Amino acid sequence: MKAERHGLFTELEPPPGGAERFGRRLDETASSRHVARWGVLVAAGAACAAAILVVIVVLRDSSSSLVDSQRTASLYDAPEFDRLLGRSPQPVELAVTLNEQTASVVEIETTNEKVRIYRIN
Repeated sequence: MKAERHGLFTELEPPPGGAERFGRRLDETASSRHVARWGVLVAAGAACAAAILVVIVVLRDSSSSLVDSQRTASLYDAPEFDRLLGRSPQPVELAVTLNEQTASVVEIETTNEKVRIYRIN
């Protein structure tokens, strides 16, 4: 390698045969990228096929479960959906477990009907 000094920087000559080796490395990289692209396309196709299969299975199961009227009726009557369906909520007994023992719960009166405060004994 020859080195020439120009101001602050040293200009270096490439090593003998370096350009040919660099060209070969570029060709190897291009061919490996081609193979990698095909691998990515195959993996993406397999993922899409699996997703479509899952959607088909889920839709088939959900359509058969929606036909079952008992499940639909019990879901409609669930108290969790009272507010969403415009029904007045039903009072529910609260049960609290503290340190693996059942504790008593007392509701404290508030001036705001939307705020509930409980004391755990």
